[in-house]
Amino acid sequence: MDRLQRMAAHLCASPVSSSSDPHMAQLQEAASMIRALLHEKRCAPIMLRLAWHDAGTYDQTAARGGAWPAGNGAIGTIRLGVEMPAGPNAGLGKAVGYLEPVKARCPLVSWADLIQMGGALGVEVAGGPKIDMLYGRVDGAATPAASREPFGLPDALPPFGGPPSAKEDPAAHLRYVFNKYDNMGDREIVALSGAHTVGRAFADRSGAVSNGYTSPTAHTAKEGMGMKGGRSWTADWLAFNNSYFTERAAAAASAGALTAFPTDQVLMTDPGFAPFFQRYALSQADFFTDYALAHKKLSELGSSFCRPGGIRL
Repeated sequence: MDRLQRMAAHLCASPVSSSSDPHMAQLQEAASMIRALLHEKRCAPIMLRLAWHDAGTYDQTAARGGAWPAGNGAIGTIRLGVEMPAGPNAGLGKAVGYLEPVKARCPLVSWADLIQMGGALGVEVAGGPKIDMLYGRVDGAATPAASREPFGLPDALPPFGGPPSAKEDPAAHLRYVFNKYDNMGDREIVALSGAHTVGRAFADRSGAVSNGYTSPTAHTAKEGMGMKGGRSWTADWLAFNNSYFTERAAAAASAGALTAFPTDQVLMTDPGFAPFFQRYALSQADFFTDYALAHKKLSELGSSFCRPGGIRL
């Protein structure tokens, strides 16, 4: 543990309700800087993807089988070792680069906290719900040895990971992946899938679409929405709302203007997923409530907090 980590651990051991506490003050400054970054760069989608891909490495079986951080998860290791260069994380180095000035200014704030803060604030700044986040995460020093690409993240296209029965079955694949996330169920799977209301898929990232930086769709070529390119799940891919659920039929008929992976499409037809999909299409409020709870759970997977109960801003 280096000097800054020891200092952060010491500060976390004390009450942090006062903004005069250095760790709390730096968390608040980091949040302010990240909000400004999200508005300036319009980068909520990539910050959310970074947070998901760090947390989504969690495997509860591995966590039970060894000392922390054997289960990986939201511990900041996406920027280290074999994780960042791996295919599932293509393009995410850009998001880490956005956070580097924040880390330099707020050294007591862990990378794990900065990454999850970026995702949660990205949702909020894009119009989504405020998430009841905890901070004070301790950074993992390296990717756990048991981690292998694709690090337990959902696959976009078959053959899917998991047991043989899931290779061509997107519903079985989703349940296999989310079960490793501390037994997340159908409600959480559908709610978290709704985060595809923001963002785009790129040919050189997921490989699940043909659109790259020079071949945008009508929706990803709009002026004033930042860098052009890729194919989005929704028409207004910078707004966090329930349009992922209301626009699925349009996506199926859009001839490439919108995208939907097999793991998106199955949410409308699987008997366990469909009721939640329909509920969220009818009620954005219900979607926001369930999404905020599921996002909070995702953001804490595998996390070790330097203070019992974590820190709330």
